[in-house]
Amino acid sequence: MANDKLTRPVIDVIKNRSSWRSYDSQPLNAQLRETILMYLDAQTSGPLGHKTRFHLIEKNDPALFDNASLGTYGFIKNAKNFIVGALIPGGRSWEDYGYLLEKIILKMTDLELGTCWMGGTFKRSEFGRAINVLENEVVPAISPVGYPTTTRSIRDRVIRWGAKSHSRKTWESIFFEGDFETRLNRDALGEYAVVLDMVRLAPSASNKQPWRVVRQGHRYHFFLKRMQYSHGKSVDLQRIDMGIAMCHFELTARDLGLSGIWEDNRPDLELPDTIEYCITWRERSLF
Repeated sequence: MANDKLTRPVIDVIKNRSSWRSYDSQPLNAQLRETILMYLDAQTSGPLGHKTRFHLIEKNDPALFDNASLGTYGFIKNAKNFIVGALIPGGRSWEDYGYLLEKIILKMTDLELGTCWMGGTFKRSEFGRAINVLENEVVPAISPVGYPTTTRSIRDRVIRWGAKSHSRKTWESIFFEGDFETRLNRDALGEYAVVLDMVRLAPSASNKQPWRVVRQGHRYHFFLKRMQYSHGKSVDLQRIDMGIAMCHFELTARDLGLSGIWEDNRPDLELPDTIEYCITWRERSLF
């Protein structure tokens, strides 16, 4: 089984992760490719129990060209390899997919490889054909993977600027105590303040950052704030974003020695029209 651990603290990896859209033409070496394949093979089920499968595909593989024309609408340059996954929609499958693909992306970052979340700017049907997607499966999102260029292209910098990739919502606007009216005091959280800091750094579609967290005692309730989004109408990209936030939360908590579990435990709160309950993290102290 692939080594599930990172070689660096996950906090460092999260802070170092960045979206890369321009890649060096150098192919992945055989040992690194094998490491990636073993890791992908191990990511078969998310924390909420939904099955997934991930593949590493090569754009220059002659066998693929008979079945699929892999395109990213010009958003990605020189990428030779892509991580492509599939799932059967239902329940909280979108969250599980976001969790697992972000976990994979953090592993690739740890291996000093470049990646880039892509939820709506790729030919979904063609990438699906490349992994022989089943009739009831979908490809929610993909990522190129490879050696990033030493400097970002002008196009890459423009896209990052347009998406405000470095901009993050304030702590006060996304984390709450008890309800959606009371600010969460980070000074009373101990190491969980760091955990939430890493949630705040999570990537999201068009950098919408839809996650909202309400702390009630030893429980952290995750909510999704719906926003308008034009891409990926066949998949729920904002619920995938919630899975990404869950990944940052859990991996950071575990790295800091904070244990807990995910549970379906909707709090008795009056929710604004645009807010949906997602999932709850329960600290180990309540076990």
